[in-house]
Amino acid sequence: MKLFRRLLLIFMGLIFISALPTLFFNTDFQLVYLNGESGTFGFYPIEFAVAIYHVFLNLLQPEQWSLVVMGKEYVLTEVIAERVTYSIKVFMFSLALAVIIAFLISVLISLTSGVVNRLLLSIVDLLESLPDIFIIIGVQLLVVIYFRETGILIGDIAMLDEEIYLLPVTCLTVIPAVFLIKTIVLLLKEEEQKSYIELARGKGLSSLYILVVHSFRNVIYSLFYRSKLIFSLMLSNLFILERLFNMRGVMDLLMWSTGYTFVIICTMIFLPFFLLFTFVENRMKKSIGMKEDGTYA
Repeated sequence: MKLFRRLLLIFMGLIFISALPTLFFNTDFQLVYLNGESGTFGFYPIEFAVAIYHVFLNLLQPEQWSLVVMGKEYVLTEVIAERVTYSIKVFMFSLALAVIIAFLISVLISLTSGVVNRLLLSIVDLLESLPDIFIIIGVQLLVVIYFRETGILIGDIAMLDEEIYLLPVTCLTVIPAVFLIKTIVLLLKEEEQKSYIELARGKGLSSLYILVVHSFRNVIYSLFYRSKLIFSLMLSNLFILERLFNMRGVMDLLMWSTGYTFVIICTMIFLPFFLLFTFVENRMKKSIGMKEDGTYA
């Protein structure tokens, strides 16, 4: 029941957001693009209520769902499933790669010292300081320069109908990997101060075994709650990627959506991840004996 209420509130919030332009401009953004006319800035609560009603009405008529992209109208149900699948594949490939890279580099940082440790931390700090858009454009420029010098094209920069993965996944992996590395290293340092680490060392267990088997298992719960920030960060980067790489993903459709199409596309993006996070969170709470009210059994 609690899950249903949360979904209902989120869905209602998306509906209100989708009609928000009408509250201040009394117009639809798609009409602005198609007709080249814009509404007058003001406050239109009655028109806002009417727009919300029309969004509800259109959501109940799936046979009439359509989306206008660059002046061309598409049947929404025919394009959205393919677009969502492509975007989720790029997202999940990037997330999996970021987790693997973060795990390996975090272990390396935790087990090394001296020059190697400082060098790895410096590289991570440097990547963290770079803006997302700089990394994306930088990767594109490197590919173009390499192609001009060698004649070998590592990956497509833009395409029309084919799906590309190498460069988008590479760009989307960097920022979450850096965030995960910084977070994991910080959490592992906190774990090193705990008594069970000293006990494990006293028993003669290796540093690698203690780190992987004991320390990592204890930081997973804290890492999971920080992963929600990574999720939002990756979604915003995915939107930029799909524009810069001319990808035919669902985030590109979001740019052209308004009204009920905005609600549908946002729901398709949000719902799978919301259900996944909810399922994992409930499983983790049960594993540590936490009840729904936040108390422990």
